Amino acid sequence: MLAAVDQLAKSTMAVMHQVALLRAENAALREANEALSKRRRAKRTRIQLGGSLTVQEAQELLDQKGLGGEGVQETQPEGGGGGGDRTKARRCGVCSKPGHNARTCQEAAESTDSSTSDVIIVGS
Repeated sequence: MLAAVDQLAKSTMAVMHQVALLRAENAALREANEALSKRRRAKRTRIQLGGSLTVQEAQELLDQKGLGGEGVQETQPEGGGGGGDRTKARRCGVCSKPGHNARTCQEAAESTDSSTSDVIIVGS
């Protein structure tokens, strides 16, 4: 009987230790989440306080930064391991030019049109 009580006490201590570890981990995760939320709120507030842009003002800002008419940009997913906020202009998978994708590529459509004209269909 005494051995059973000792075993119960030992397992209770192990469970209490696990609970303490989980509480510490939970607190650390909450702090990290709060810091991330605070950064996101700060970014959003800064944008909101700046007011709205007209299309003309936005185009002028893009021209000043040298982006011109590209406009469409793809950002890396958060936590990608990179340092800051890096953006990369989307490019076509066929011709590698920015501004469209492989589905809407004119060069792919032209090459498809010319290759289908060379095909001869033989009926049975």
